Amino acid sequence: MASQGPNSGATFASVAPGDIVWDTPTNAQTSDNAYAQAIFTAVLDQSSENLHATNFGFLVPAGSTIDGIIAEVERKSTNVAADIRDLSVKIIKGGTASGDEKASGTIWPASDTYQTYGTASDKWGLTWTSTDINASNFGLSISAGDFIALPWIGQIDHIRLTVHYTPASSSKLMLLGVG
Repeated sequence: MASQGPNSGATFASVAPGDIVWDTPTNAQTSDNAYAQAIFTAVLDQSSENLHATNFGFLVPAGSTIDGIIAEVERKSTNVAADIRDLSVKIIKGGTASGDEKASGTIWPASDTYQTYGTASDKWGLTWTSTDINASNFGLSISAGDFIALPWIGQIDHIRLTVHYTPASSSKLMLLGVG
């Protein structure tokens, strides 16, 4: 098995629905303590829009078998007492958030921490080709919610993806009993 990544996205957008827009979504491109932010007020059950990260620049060889996708989101909350949690974490295939829901049940921490979603053998409930992975509209969608009426700021510092795959030539050799 081979892998590419972790790669950072190049295109970021705050996408409805949701109550709170992500400010400066492009700040999630690198781990540099400049944040994409969702600024919540003391209103119960607010949700952020979806932060979409795409255009990861993968170059998975044609004909490869996609084995799994790992997403990592460096995130934190300015008020851990606010009980901030993921509302939705989905992979973006063909420009649409789809596949298995990967939202973590953990409260966002007070300091930058990478949360991992998926594994080297997790396809997120979807069928993949190298063309899907290499497309500029492949990526990750994440939203957060406030489950206690306290003000807070959700911050995402970085989103990165790693793709695990078996190259076509390796697959053929395995079928022939070589390797």
